[in-house]
Amino acid sequence: MVESPYPSILFQKTASLPDIGRASAVAFVVNGKGYVTLGRNSNASDSLKDCWQYDPVLDNWTKKASFPGVARVKAIAVVVNDKAYVGLGFNRHKGAYSGGTLQDFWMYDPVFDHWTRKADFPSTATDASVSFVRNNSIYVGAGFNGSAYTNEFWKYNPDQDSWVRLKDFPAWARMCAVLCADENHVYFGTGYRFEDYNDWWEYFPATDSWARRKDMPDKGRVTSVGFSIANRYFVASGRHWGGPQTGGKLLSNIMEYDANRNTWYKRGDIPGGARENAVCFVINGKAYIGQGENNTDIINDFWSFEP
Repeated sequence: MVESPYPSILFQKTASLPDIGRASAVAFVVNGKGYVTLGRNSNASDSLKDCWQYDPVLDNWTKKASFPGVARVKAIAVVVNDKAYVGLGFNRHKGAYSGGTLQDFWMYDPVFDHWTRKADFPSTATDASVSFVRNNSIYVGAGFNGSAYTNEFWKYNPDQDSWVRLKDFPAWARMCAVLCADENHVYFGTGYRFEDYNDWWEYFPATDSWARRKDMPDKGRVTSVGFSIANRYFVASGRHWGGPQTGGKLLSNIMEYDANRNTWYKRGDIPGGARENAVCFVINGKAYIGQGENNTDIINDFWSFEP
């Protein structure tokens, strides 16, 4: 890791969700508003289905129509043509080895505050997958099906409401990985399959091919968040798996990947402390990150920054 050409990130405290916080939720942005839904909190016997909208101008949250499917954690959420697509994930009520992975897929229309069910995801490896959008198509890959990890990747066409399988990711199958994508690049890496990974790859949707890039400068991490701002790529928070004897610990840092130099910089630490299973979204060049959990508590905070 080389010294960053940028100063340390300066954070601003923003309004927290009007509840006690949540972990393993999903977030998305439509028409300049942020949304957070699903996940779990410390008082819930199962998971959550409520949906909240964040207004960055007013710095407040408004409750919206709840997700109509089964409550869940570690789902995916993406946006195409001002509609959000949310689904997959894990049903904690059933458990890892009893059909807990979920394949249903839903479209949310924020104008009408309405959810519509779409074609189910074809694979059962839906616990802690990754997702992104390119050319109005939705890509989903990696994950866990309760007994095995996968390196499958799939593409969904919203107009046809159909899925097609792509080439498998050419390295280790995994769950709890992270992905950063924009109109120029798609980067994927980290995650877990019997051990933490710190590898970093670029995916090329036009050719359905992969190329390895500079590994992250740590021992690997899981349950992090990834996002892009103005053609810059960030990975934040998470956990290096294991106990004290094996270097296991929660992480608070924000790392930036420089695509031009193929290198990594540390940009700072989230003020609310180390955490995993957080959420993040980007509105008008500003990132918002928060929620999640540490070793003892669910966290209820949100922080914003510009890189």
